[in-house]
Amino acid sequence: MYNQAIRESYVAACIEAIEACDIDEQIIIRPRGLMVVGDEIEAPSKGSVVGEGTLGFSGKLSAENKSDAQNAFLFASRAANKLYPEEHQGKEWYLRFREVMTLAGWTPVSKYYSDLHVSGTSVRMDKLVLEILGAVVAGVALPGPTTALMLKVAGDAIAALQKRDTAALTVYERNLLENGVGGISAGACVEVEGEAIMAVGAVRFLRKNSSTQVMFTDVDIRNVNLYRGETVFAKNTLVADAVRESIKSKLVPHKDQIVDIDI
Repeated sequence: MYNQAIRESYVAACIEAIEACDIDEQIIIRPRGLMVVGDEIEAPSKGSVVGEGTLGFSGKLSAENKSDAQNAFLFASRAANKLYPEEHQGKEWYLRFREVMTLAGWTPVSKYYSDLHVSGTSVRMDKLVLEILGAVVAGVALPGPTTALMLKVAGDAIAALQKRDTAALTVYERNLLENGVGGISAGACVEVEGEAIMAVGAVRFLRKNSSTQVMFTDVDIRNVNLYRGETVFAKNTLVADAVRESIKSKLVPHKDQIVDIDI
């Protein structure tokens, strides 16, 4: 009885916090890119642009889990954009993003944020964020081929976007460049023994110039300060079910920021 009261109190607090989130002023940055592995595990069949980034989904992921992942990701991104719109607020943005993801029913099981040092003078951001995503899933105990699967679905999603799919790329570039660029994120979502797991790798950066060409081009890192964020989320179904409709209603004016990618 006591534990049930605690759960109900926590869920009520999450609903209240979600209702209080302001997401209605688009600001800057946080995409999602992804990588490829050669193992033939489970054929991924889904990918999407979500806000300023991409998410990859395993073929066996349920429609509800996919929708919840997309909506929570977009909602948390916009909530963080609202509070921390400046490029130099990367750490604050990332912490707020994680906080709102938790309120939306996605509990962090691992998290990391730090400066990022890259050798050489230039880097491809899409490749860099995939390397970070690889480090994210490698650092968590996941069963069987899950790690390889997560990298594969992530890589397939960004590779599909790179093929210049007109509709998806147009939405992505609009979301990414509408108010500047301050980050790139890579996400992958799979089901492990019936539980939805989402891994997110992010590159945050502070630029010394105004170039908007970031994702698929070489970036001169002599003019960029880089930071990395890594989180693995596990879906808390109890909370996700409770806040689902509140999140959907708040996202109605922004649903054009989510578009599927053909893989």
